Amino acid sequence: MPTQFIQTNRFIRNLLRYALVALLYFTGTAVGNVEDNGTPSLTPDTLFDLSLEQLMDIPVIVSASRTEQKISHSAVPVSILTDKDFHYSGVTSIPEMLRFVPGVDVRRLDRFRYNVGVRGMIGQYSDRTLVLINGRAALDPVFGTTDWMLMPVFIEDIERVEVVRGPGGAVWGANAYNGVINIITKSPARPDLNNLFSTTINEYGDSFTHIRVVGRTDRWAWRVSAGYEDSESSDAAGAGRMASAFPEMNSVIGFEHFRARDFFRSWKFDTEADYTLSESSLLRFGIGHSSARFGDRELAGYYLMRNASAETTRLFARLEHQIDQDTSAHLQWFGNYAVRRLPHITSRYDYYENDLEGQINFKPHDDHAISVGGNLRWNRVTSRNDEEIGEIHFRKSTYNEYWAGIFAVDHWTLTDRLSLETQARLDRYSGTHSDWSARSALLYALDDHDNHIVRLGASRGYRTAGLMVRQTYSSGFSLAPSFPPMYSYLLPQETLKNESAYALEAGYTGQLSERLTLRVDTYYQRMEHLIGARTTADYSYDVPVYTSWFENQRGANAYGAETELTYSLDRTDLTAWYAYNELHTDDKNADIRAYHPSRHKAGFRVRYAMDDHWTAAANYCYNNVIPVNDIVGPFGQAETYNQLDLTLSRTLGQNAGEVMVGVSDVFNETRGPVWDITTFTSYETPGRTFFARLQFYF
Repeated sequence: MPTQFIQTNRFIRNLLRYALVALLYFTGTAVGNVEDNGTPSLTPDTLFDLSLEQLMDIPVIVSASRTEQKISHSAVPVSILTDKDFHYSGVTSIPEMLRFVPGVDVRRLDRFRYNVGVRGMIGQYSDRTLVLINGRAALDPVFGTTDWMLMPVFIEDIERVEVVRGPGGAVWGANAYNGVINIITKSPARPDLNNLFSTTINEYGDSFTHIRVVGRTDRWAWRVSAGYEDSESSDAAGAGRMASAFPEMNSVIGFEHFRARDFFRSWKFDTEADYTLSESSLLRFGIGHSSARFGDRELAGYYLMRNASAETTRLFARLEHQIDQDTSAHLQWFGNYAVRRLPHITSRYDYYENDLEGQINFKPHDDHAISVGGNLRWNRVTSRNDEEIGEIHFRKSTYNEYWAGIFAVDHWTLTDRLSLETQARLDRYSGTHSDWSARSALLYALDDHDNHIVRLGASRGYRTAGLMVRQTYSSGFSLAPSFPPMYSYLLPQETLKNESAYALEAGYTGQLSERLTLRVDTYYQRMEHLIGARTTADYSYDVPVYTSWFENQRGANAYGAETELTYSLDRTDLTAWYAYNELHTDDKNADIRAYHPSRHKAGFRVRYAMDDHWTAAANYCYNNVIPVNDIVGPFGQAETYNQLDLTLSRTLGQNAGEVMVGVSDVFNETRGPVWDITTFTSYETPGRTFFARLQFYF
C-alpha cells in the first residue's frame, strides 16, 4: 500500500445548525400551516432534523409504521444515523456508515460493491433487507440486489437513515424480510439548507465532488445536487492480491491472468421541489439520475474483463393534503428506470418500474389513530444476450409483472400507560402468489412520564421468489477465457413458494437520565421455505459438469439481541452498541445463497466539539466471523473484522466553511478478500486510507 500521503486538498464547510424543518415528503403526515411568506410553518406533528441530543428528547421516526411516532413508542426496533453522524464520519458511501449500526452486517466485496443486511442473510443478490429512499423502493427488481453506489443520493443531502430490525412487511410489503433501511434526504424547505460545494480526495487520488444549489420563494422550495466520483481499482490503490476459494484449482483458473477491476467512475444529480398549493396542500416532485462506468468481476468462474456500465433514473410526484386537524392523506407516483450492461452477468437488461400509492391517516377519537392505504406496482423487464455461453439468460426477452397491496395500521392507546399497535397487509404478486404480513405489539410505560417503556410483539413477513430466481438459465461457464471450460448448467424453476418469517420480540427503552438513553431488543425468528440452490455433479465427462437449480429448502431459526446506549453531555455525543445474532438452518449445509449473520457485533460512535471551531469524531466496529452455513467450507466465511475511523474538522471564517482530515480503517493496511456466494475468486481491497475534505457554503 502506498505510504506517501497525497497533498491534502483542504476544504471548508458550515456546521449544520439543526432547526425545525418542513414536512418530510415521503410520509402521509400533516401539512402544516403556511406563513405569510409561503414557507410551511411548524406543527406538533412536523418532523425535526434530529441530532443525538434531540433524539434523547424528541425521537421521531417514520419507517416503523409509515407515520410519525416517537422511537420509544415504535412497535419494532429502530436505530437512526443522523446527518451529523454522516458528516463528521467523512464517509463517501452509505454502507461504510451502516457498519456502525447494531444488528447490521456489512462486507465490502470490492471498492464499490457491498453486501449489506439486517441480522445477516447478506449476499449481492439476496434481497432479504428492503432498501428505500424516502419510502420508495430502491432494490433492483430483476436480480434483487441493492446497487448502493448507483443510487442518485449524496451523503451531504441525507437527513438521516432509519434502520428497522425485524420483519417490516406489514407496512412495506415483500422483501422486508429481516428489516428495512430507509434513506431520508433533506427537504428543500429546510431554512438552514444552503448552497454547497464539497470535495473529498484520498491518498490514492480518488475524488468525490458534490455541488448543491437551493432556492425558495413564497410558494416554491427547491434543491438541485450534482456530483462526480472517481475511484481507482484495488490494484492501483496498492492492494488487489488475488485469492481463490479453491487453491487446488489455481493452475486451471490461470491466476496470473486475473486482476482486480473494481475501478468506478460516476456522475449523478438529484433534484427535488416543493410547491405550496394552499394552506392545506403541498405538492412535491423530483428526479434523480446516475450514470456509471466500472470494471466487471468474476461470477461463477466467468470473467471476461470487460467494462460494465449502468444508468439509473428515479422520479416521483407526491400530493399531500390536510383534510382537517386529525385527517391527512397523500397520493404518490414514483418510477425507477434502469439500463444495466454487465458482461459478466448478462449483456444488457432494462427495467421500468412504476408505483402508484395512496394513504389516509385519521383519528376516530383522541386515543385511536388509523392509517390505511395501498399501492399498485408494475414492472416491464427486457433483456438481451450477446454470448450464448457464460451469460445468464432469461427464458423470455420481455416480462410484464405487477404487485398490488393494501395495508392498515391501528394504534390504540388503551390506558395512560398501555397501547396496542396492529399492522396488517395483503399483497398479490403476479410472479408467484398472494401473501400476507402482520405485526402486533403491546407497549407498556413503567412510569407516568413514559421514560421507561417495555414492548412485546409478534410479526410475520415474507420474501418473494424474484424474476432472476424463477426465470433464468445459463450454461458453460468458463473459468477464464484462455482456459478449458468447467461446464455448469443453471435451470429455471418457476414453481417456488415465497419465503416466510415469523418473529417474537421483546424490548425496553429507558430514559435513564436526562442525558442517557438505553434500548434493548430481543427476538426469536422462525423462517420457512428458504430459497436456495441445489447442485449435482457428473464426472463421467472429460470435465466436470455441474447442474444447479433453485428450490425451496427447509427453514431456519434465528435469535439474538441488540442493545444501544446514547449519551450526550455538553460538547460530547456518544452512541455505544452491541448485537448478538444467531441463525441456524434446519439442514446444516443448506445453501440459502447468503451469508449468515456475524454472531457478535459491537462498536461506538463518538463526537467531541473541542470548542466552537474544532470537532473530533471516531467510529469503531467489531464483527466476528460471518459464516456461509453451519458447516464452514473452503470459502465458507468472511473473517473477523475491526474498523476504526478518525476525523478532525475545523470551521473557518464566520461559519463559511470547514476543513476535515481523517483516516479510515486505522487497524488494517488492507482489507482481506471477501467472496460473494456466486464467486470463486476475490482479492484484497485497500484498508487504511488518509483523506481530506473541503466544503464551502455560498
